[in-house]
Formats: sequence, C-alpha cells, structure tokens
Amino acid sequence: MQITMSFLNTNRFVYWVLPLVVGAVLVFMNYSGIYVFTQIVSPDINREFGLLEHLQLVLIAITLVYSIKAIPTKEFWLEKLGYIFMSLFLVLLFLEELDYGLHYIEYFSNEPPAESTEIRNFNNQGDNNYYLRQASYVVMVLFFVVLPLVQDKIKNTFIKHFCANRYLVSTFAVYLFIGQLSRWLPRLGMPNNQSLWGNHQEFEELILYYIILLYVYEIAIQKKPLFTSNGRFKK
Repeated sequence: MQITMSFLNTNRFVYWVLPLVVGAVLVFMNYSGIYVFTQIVSPDINREFGLLEHLQLVLIAITLVYSIKAIPTKEFWLEKLGYIFMSLFLVLLFLEELDYGLHYIEYFSNEPPAESTEIRNFNNQGDNNYYLRQASYVVMVLFFVVLPLVQDKIKNTFIKHFCANRYLVSTFAVYLFIGQLSRWLPRLGMPNNQSLWGNHQEFEELILYYIILLYVYEIAIQKKPLFTSNGRFKK
C-alpha cells in the first residue's frame, strides 16, 4: 500500500505539481514589476537570454537525449528509423528555439540592431506561427487528452502503443491554466515586462515542451518496443 501511494504521489508531482509551480512562479515573477525578477525571466537586453527561454531549450535537449537513447533499444528497423526522424526533428526544434544562435552572435559581435538579421527562424515568418499553433492544438487534444482517456477501449496494438499515462491529461490542464494566467495578470493591472510584451505564449510553450518530454519518455523509454525484429507486433 505504501509503495502504491508513493508511486501515485510521484506521478502527481511529476505530471502536475511541478509544472504548475514552476510555470506559475515564472508568470508571477514576470508580471511582478520587481526588476530583479523580470530580468531573470526575460531581460531587457534580449528575452532570449532569460530563464524562460533557456528552460525551454533544456526540456527540448532532454527530450532529444531520450529519443536518441531509444534508437538502439528498438528491434525493428522501421521503429529505429522513426526515432531517428524524431531526433532530427528535435534538433531542428532546438535550433529554431535558439534562433540558430543569431542573438548570441549579435551580442558578442556588438552588432548594431539596425544590422541584425530580420528573418530569424521559420515559425516567426509571416503567419507560420498562427498556423502551427492551430495545428498543435488539434494534435495536443488528440494525444494528450483523448487517447489517454479512452485507451482502455482501444484494441489496436499500434494505436494503444501511443496512448500516454492518464496523468498527462492533468499536465495539459496545467498548460491551459498557465496560458490563461499569463493573460489574466496584465489585464488585472499587474505591470508588463516590456521585453516579453505580446509573447505570453512563451509560458505555454514551456509547459508544452514539458508535456512532450513526458510523452517521449513514456513512449520511447518506459514502454517496450512496438515491433519484434521481424516486424511483428510485440505481445
């Protein structure tokens, strides 16, 4: 009984307590109006140098490590290939979030703002960010809410393999709450951090990357390989 309760408590901490506390603390720090706190979250010189952006990079990097670690543990070549492509995607995502290092190059080379590169990454060009965000909502609801809740009714081995722990639904709820919290506070009169003005979705992205980390860990590390070496589903 003690082991069971300990396991449940661990799940609660990992899946919703930790992201809720970290996300809420960062949001309140950002809108606190206290200079030290706002500079930690997103400094005036460039928000890319702040704790918020770097935590996102850390989460993506850890997810990449799990994805790469999963490759040699898979028996069938197609499953290995799937994790190779996932790893390549995560590398691209990391570089996109890093703006391909352009802000570091500009900072250390003392490049004047007028000469800075305007096109920094794919997702910030034109309406790309809007369309990517809309598509991500559909994918998130499917993989992080619907599939975890109905997995007991799913008989197909392939689909069932991609059903996450039901606790991931609570992490998705944290994602929604943190997103709304970052919108409510300035509306309630709390001071805006100018370096993060209009970019409250960065707090949502932090929780989203944490959700992706948990999901990849479950599917890639915790679950046994989907296929045997000859391409049959494992029982």
